[in-house]
Amino acid sequence: MKKLSVLMIVIVLGFIACGGGVQYQDASKAEGSREWGPKEIKMTVNKMVESMYKFLKEEWKKPAFIEVKQIRNKTSEHIDTQMLADEITTNLIKRRIKFVDQSLTADAIAEMEKGMTGMVDPESAIPVGELKSPNMYLTGEVRENVRTVGSKSVQYLVVTLKLINLKTQVVEWQDQQEFLKSASKKKITF
Repeated sequence: MKKLSVLMIVIVLGFIACGGGVQYQDASKAEGSREWGPKEIKMTVNKMVESMYKFLKEEWKKPAFIEVKQIRNKTSEHIDTQMLADEITTNLIKRRIKFVDQSLTADAIAEMEKGMTGMVDPESAIPVGELKSPNMYLTGEVRENVRTVGSKSVQYLVVTLKLINLKTQVVEWQDQQEFLKSASKKKITF
């Protein structure tokens, strides 16, 4: 029994010792793969941020208060469109573009109401009439067309984003990032 216990401990320690550690890589240097991944995210974010920033600073020329709406995934694979939206907004906020988060409006209104009761120090009370409404929505979609050419699977993927003027419902800016991916079909062998 003792030999079996010692043998089990040695085996467990062997598995622990053989377990690989985590290695971090630079996401901007990621290689492409069959699936949507870091390379596609970085290329899309870089292009969209540059294009949108240029439009807002050179053509729009008014203060923009943008609310992010859903970016729809209309592909057959899982694409985290919220991650895409978060990276774009983070990069634009770093460049001083303003975004409106409507998810906290009810909380802000409750704080304003509390401030008007006199229970809150007037110095720290939130004043009424200073919330910002969005004047633009950022929305879009990811689409694909997949087909087989010989022994290869070809995927044409398009990410389209647009800024819609809420006052006029006019699409003021739109851009897209395209990917054409080709991969050998997986063969099943016995």
